[in-house]
Formats: sequence, C-alpha cells, structure tokens
Amino acid sequence: MSDILQNIEKYGKRIFLYVKNDKIFSIPLKYVIGVFFLFMLTVLIGFHSITPADDQEQIVINVKPGMRTSQIAELLKDKNIIYHDVYFKILAQLKGLDKGMKVGEYVLHRGMSSSAVMDELIKGPQTVIIRVTVPEGYTVEQIADLLERKKITSKQDFLTLAKKYIPYEYMQNSDPNVKYKLEGYLFPDTYEFIEDTPAKKVIDAMTGEFDKKIDASLRERAKQMNLSMHELVVMASLVEAEAKFNEDRPLIAQVFFNRLKINMPLQSDTTIQYAMIERKENVSIKDTKIDSPYNTYIHYGLPPGAVDNPGIASVRAVLYPQMNDYLYFVADSEGHNHYSRTYQEHLINVNNIE
Repeated sequence: MSDILQNIEKYGKRIFLYVKNDKIFSIPLKYVIGVFFLFMLTVLIGFHSITPADDQEQIVINVKPGMRTSQIAELLKDKNIIYHDVYFKILAQLKGLDKGMKVGEYVLHRGMSSSAVMDELIKGPQTVIIRVTVPEGYTVEQIADLLERKKITSKQDFLTLAKKYIPYEYMQNSDPNVKYKLEGYLFPDTYEFIEDTPAKKVIDAMTGEFDKKIDASLRERAKQMNLSMHELVVMASLVEAEAKFNEDRPLIAQVFFNRLKINMPLQSDTTIQYAMIERKENVSIKDTKIDSPYNTYIHYGLPPGAVDNPGIASVRAVLYPQMNDYLYFVADSEGHNHYSRTYQEHLINVNNIE
C-alpha cells in the first residue's frame, strides 16, 4: 500500500509541475479538462455502442436530401443499427465527416460499428435495392416464381427451405401430407431486398413479419376460440382464396365453421386447385374426385396445410366471423358471393348466376 501511495505522490508532483497559472503548456486548464472529458465521454459511449458481431440482419435505410447528421443518427438508432446517436454525431464531427454523407438507399446491418456505418455513408450507395410486393393469397410456389423473376433469390432454394425450414416453433407441422410447411406463414407485404439475397434471409423476413402482425391480441382470440395457430392459418388461407371482397370474408369463415360443426365436407374448390399440378379456373365434377389429402370434397375437416398465404383481413375474418346459418355460397362473375342454407337454394343461386 505504501508503494502505491508513493507512486501517486510521485506522478502527482510531475503533473503539478506542468500546471502553472491554471495553464498546461500555455493552454487554459479549463479547455484541457473539457477536451479530456469529451474524449473520455466519446470513448465510453463508443465502447457501449459496439453491437453483437454475429447479428447480420440486413436493414435498408434511406438517407434523403437535406438530412442533417443528427437526423441520420436518429434514423440509424431507430433502425437499431447503432445504440447511441450522440456518439455517432460526435464521431462525425471529430472526423470532419458530418457534411460528407451521401444521399441514397443503403443496406446495413446491426453487426456494424458506428465507424463502419459512417464509412458506408461517405462512399455512397453501393447496392441496388429491389422492392417486391407479395400479393395476398399467393402460394409458396407463386412467391418463389416472383422472387426469382425479380432476381432476389433462387426459386429452388426458396422452395426447398419452405418444405423443411421452421423459423418459429408454432409453425411446426409433422403431417407428412403437408406440401410446404411454411405455406400460410409467409406474410404478404412489400419488402426490400438486394439482388441474390439468400433464401433463408427472405423467408426470415416474411415469417418474421407474420410473427409480428399476428400479435398477442389475435393469438389470445384464437385461444378463446380453441383454434391452434395451424388451424387459424389453414382456415384463413381458405377464406383468402374464396373471397374477393372484404365484406365476404367473415361470412365465408362462418360458413366453414358451420360445416365443420356438423361434420360436413368443406367442399372448397380452392383445395382442389391447390392439389392440381396445373391449376384451372373452373373445377369439374371429375376434378372433385382427385386423389389428394387436400381434396375437401372427399376428406372431412381441414386440409393438412394452408393453400396460400393469407393477409391480415382473412385472419381477422376467421377470428371474428359474422354469425349466420349458411352452408353454401357461390360467387358471381364480379366475385360477389351469394349464400344459401339448403342445397336447393344453392342450386337456384347457381342457375341465376349462370
């Protein structure tokens, strides 16, 4: 202990020798202390700004004309790319780069340091962002075709993963008859990717959006209805395929519930179309006898998996159906559905539409 005290006294005297009249080497002491404090603050914030090196999720940001460094820093923080916008602003000023950042769209990730992010913004956009809108009701195969046409990812890689990859435990389905395990869980929305994005990253983005949109309140509602997530998704996919207009969705959902309640086959043409190698608009009597687990004309209950990827409106329709006692419906040429309670009424509707 005495040695430590002696060393403190020794170095303290040395420092004191440099301080004369509140100055260090003719520089006012308050400025030296201020710079030292700023330096230590920058180092401290910078140390806590280091993000996990293994977090490589791609995030697209758009630096718009006229944005100040403070606004860019806030944007980066909001996107969880950096932890501290203050440190980013200080670093930009110290490097003299606060006015040298270029506008445009950038692909960044949470594994980058603030310095690395700044380097990218100084270089300017290096990648082309591809926007793709996945329509509600698209199947896994339709999505794969769309992504390959947009040069976002490989169709074959996407389909292979959609058969076996399970990003969330509740998406697990052990039924061997399921065509694609992720059918129904690829949320239809507008996404931004870069060219040749790995299929897994694309799927993670789409299933991640599903996990976010089907929030706690909707999951709680499903529990109240004794619906598993699988049953909810399959039902919603049928509603999505059958309904063209939003007002029809809750009515159709209740028709399916009515049929399930009395153990009546769902007899949904959309399940036949899904089972076909090549789809066609109108299903024939012969088609309704096709040998497939998805054929709801010959198999009771829900099909083994979803037949498309439904939007939030169809999910809500299943969770909040419009009460009715209909068992049949048929769409007219404009897509509006006509409902009936008996088969005889249904035939009249069919003849009137024709």
